Amino acid sequence: MLKVITYILYPFSFMYAFIMYVRNLFFDVRLVRSKILPVPVISVGNITTGGTGKTPAVVYLARQLLEDGYKVGVVSRGYKRSSRGYVVVSDGNNVLVDAETGGDEPVMLAHILPGAVVAVDENRVRGGKSIIQNFSVDVIILDDGFQHRALHRDLDIVLINASRQDHLRAHLPVGRLRESMRSLRRADIVIVTKYNSDRLYKSVENLVHRYATAPVIGSEITPVACVDILQHVEIPIENLATKTAYLFSGIGHPEDFHKTAHGLHIQIRGVHRFQDHHRFNEADINEILNKAEASGADVLLTTEKDAVRLYLYKKLFIQRIPLYVLRVSLTMKTLDKGVLNKYMHQVMNRYKRSVTIN
Repeated sequence: MLKVITYILYPFSFMYAFIMYVRNLFFDVRLVRSKILPVPVISVGNITTGGTGKTPAVVYLARQLLEDGYKVGVVSRGYKRSSRGYVVVSDGNNVLVDAETGGDEPVMLAHILPGAVVAVDENRVRGGKSIIQNFSVDVIILDDGFQHRALHRDLDIVLINASRQDHLRAHLPVGRLRESMRSLRRADIVIVTKYNSDRLYKSVENLVHRYATAPVIGSEITPVACVDILQHVEIPIENLATKTAYLFSGIGHPEDFHKTAHGLHIQIRGVHRFQDHHRFNEADINEILNKAEASGADVLLTTEKDAVRLYLYKKLFIQRIPLYVLRVSLTMKTLDKGVLNKYMHQVMNRYKRSVTIN
């Protein structure tokens, strides 16, 4: 049955690929021109849908720039938010909206990037101009911006999930490709994420270099902390091995979350999966709590992206079972950091200042 559906979808996949080809061609031959902003724009994106680690990459870059003294602005579309137009999620000091208004990923970024201004706008050119005018930022990080060619970028970073190379075989809706692999020639750097062997990394590197000359560097998404978000207490991550947990999430690739939890030797009593960007309601929370209690789990464990959609139900968790959040971070080897350092330095050189990556 699955093969039949795939064959039915192939014409739509070819149609999608053709539309993307024509769209990119218009930009390539400058029939449509990208708008240039007065500050450097660093784009973090991918050529597939979801699950590459864009959010940890945005956090990583923003922290380096903040530590070096730059005023950083992050502009995102705010996928599946209820609002429209330009919305300021964080002014750099306070988170101003909830996940429904600002989108779960932008609100999550606002919580974990104090000092950075975060805004959403489906029109990224307008969003970029507004955040510059309103907050005088020195640099903009464009979240999920590789396909948003209306806005010129000074550094194009593309992430590829090494564990999902099957996603690179066909365009939507048959596969996960947003555009052709040939589009990688626009990339300045390709970061390979979520690989657990040199063989997987090399496989992606060879594939990229069939289409582009951009340097390919490696990274991993590493668990760094566990947080009781209701009590605002950080739990030593090694302590998770002494807990039994019930896992739940509403993300694109929940199996990656489950794999990480297994790697920490957590005793998993059960798993509940929701659709990506699921909007939780009270019935959902009660169902999760009932299943977790029936399983005998000590704690509930979820992701940071899910956590920002759960604050409304804080009292329900406090009364019944602790809610822990697994915090992850993008990590790189020293040599790969050096490559990224070089490109970041070149971009920010218009301010005659360097970016130090520790």
